[in-house]
This record gives sequence, C-alpha cells and structure tokens, in this order.
Amino acid sequence: MTYRNLLFLLVFVLLVPLAGCITTSPLDIGPDADFRLRGKIGVRYGNDVRRGFSATFDWVQAGDGYVIELWGPLGQGRTRLTGDGGRLTVTDGSGSSLTDVDPEALMEAQLGWSAPVDVLRHWILGRPAPDHGVDASLRDADGNLARFEQLDWIVDLSRWRSTASRRLPGKVTATREHRRITVICHEWSFPSADPAAA
Repeated sequence: MTYRNLLFLLVFVLLVPLAGCITTSPLDIGPDADFRLRGKIGVRYGNDVRRGFSATFDWVQAGDGYVIELWGPLGQGRTRLTGDGGRLTVTDGSGSSLTDVDPEALMEAQLGWSAPVDVLRHWILGRPAPDHGVDASLRDADGNLARFEQLDWIVDLSRWRSTASRRLPGKVTATREHRRITVICHEWSFPSADPAAA
C-alpha cells in the first residue's frame, strides 16, 4: 500500500464515523442577523477538572434569537443551542432535542455546564446587558471597558481591537462564585450593518 493510499484510508476511517453523528445543517446567516461570531469557549467549575468544558463555536444572533453551534476536536460532540430570549432548545448530534424556559438549567442537565447566553451576547460585544444594573466598572488606559459587575458576575474584557469598523474585545472572562466562563472571539461579521446586505 502506498503512502498516499494509507493516508487516505486513515482520513476516511477518522472522518466517516464523525460525519454519521452530525445531523444538524450548517448555520445560515441572513441579512437581518445582528452578528456572527466564531471562536472558542471554555467553562471551569473551580478546581473540578471533571466539569471542565471547552469547544469551538459558531454563533449567529438576530434580535433576541440565536443559534449557537458547538463542537469539540474533529467535530466531535456537535451540539446546537437555539434560543429566543424566553426558551432554549438543545439539539445533540443525533438530532434529539429538548426545550426549556430555563436555559441555564437545561444546559446543566443536558451538557453538564451552563452559561448565561442571554446576557453573554452583550458581554462579547464589550458592553453590559442593557436591561440589568451594573454594580461597578473599570476602564483600561486606552478608555476601553476592562471590567464590570452584573447579575453577580464579574466580567473582564481584554484584547480589544478594531474589527468590522468597531472596537470589540478579543477575550471575555465572566466569573461567578466557583464558575468561570472564557470566550475567545476569533472572527466577527455584522451582516445587518453591511450596505451590500440591504
């Protein structure tokens, strides 16, 4: 067997089983979407490494509605979160779905971790959620918002950069009691702000 044939066989053996586990269609982003963000998310619960979680994500937000696709290395454990500000649906790689009006409780039950997605969508844009009070805030030497407290979360914003004609944080870390959520923002797009999308 040649090296090329061996390499092809290896790729085939690795990818075909994964392809069979992925039943969700690719995310569609229309001109009405507020933003699309691709990056990585990690969740830690104190020193309990058994509850640690990390994944690559693709997030599309339109108003209060969102679709977030999560997956591990080589596409493993692909999961889709679909919400509208009032309820969340979790769809696993086999296509099974569960819906609940308590998004964080559903995420804990189905995924073993949770994140406050409804306010996190504001935090990743570098601002507090507008419908909740802010207890304290700090700015860095460049005037960027560096830290604020909201809903008992301490939110740290860093790695600010100019992206899509706006200033956005490249890293968001939210800490509350024993839980820490870290979002690394890699690739932004804002279709509704693009004149070509109108």
